[in-house]
Amino acid sequence: MPRNPTRRERRLLWCAFFLLLALAAFLLWQELSPQTPVPKPNPVVEGITLRVIDVGQAQSLLLTCGDDAILVDAGEYASGGRVLAALSRAGVKSLTAAIVTHPHSDHYGGMRTVLEKVPAAAFYTPAVPEEQLPTTQSYGRLLDTLAEQDIPSAYLFAGDTLPLGDATITVLSPTRGAEWDNLNNYSLVLRIAYGNTAFLLMGDAEIDVEETLLAAKTNLSADVLVVSHHGSATSSSADFLKAVAPRYAVLSVGADNSYNLPNTGVLTRLKEQGAALYRTDLQGTITITCDGEQLTVTTSR
Repeated sequence: MPRNPTRRERRLLWCAFFLLLALAAFLLWQELSPQTPVPKPNPVVEGITLRVIDVGQAQSLLLTCGDDAILVDAGEYASGGRVLAALSRAGVKSLTAAIVTHPHSDHYGGMRTVLEKVPAAAFYTPAVPEEQLPTTQSYGRLLDTLAEQDIPSAYLFAGDTLPLGDATITVLSPTRGAEWDNLNNYSLVLRIAYGNTAFLLMGDAEIDVEETLLAAKTNLSADVLVVSHHGSATSSSADFLKAVAPRYAVLSVGADNSYNLPNTGVLTRLKEQGAALYRTDLQGTITITCDGEQLTVTTSR
């Protein structure tokens, strides 16, 4: 004949019931609450690839090498979806780092959209005086996104290096403590060395920065130059281009833009230097792959 449970047994049954209930509630909360995405491995890339993404009158560059991927700038806010699509086509599921060369909206605007969808291990910017930082809502929202996604942030200075697979990114400018009246001159200038080749990314740095780098006898030589400031006349002096001696020059520029860029004088100087010219307004996204010796350029609209 079945017996009734004792008081101790009833207590144990109730404890087990409440423990199961608490576990079910916890599992449901985990399912419904927002989770920080776990970085997924990127496909291993042979050699190094630079993609100059067509984002109109703005700039966004994707560097991949090995299983590392670094995004340098992300265009205007409206460009975010286009940058995400480019990352997807490249098979990039997570970023080793995201870099904003300087806080102008045509360089940082789309970064918030990207970082909300793609995990990034780090975020880098130049150290800009507070009085020159944007007070716009879009910049504030980018900072909010960095905090929400718990992405570590740091400043980069001349002499700093970042790994990119078997390549090395060296920061050439700005120097620690640099003071400029023009925000463009705080742009992170990055030189990427891979095998016997190099890429030089100028952000929007202007002639004053070029002259500072030349005076310091900085190694500026590069096979590929991403031309500064969308081909503006404020950059790309003859002496600077002679020091770089690029085989390929890429301009990120919008079709029929109101600034009449790229400047014809800049184009003339690049041609005189013997560089093959590529433009996003004419050829769309420009992809340069390199095995450390040879470079291959492809374009897609």
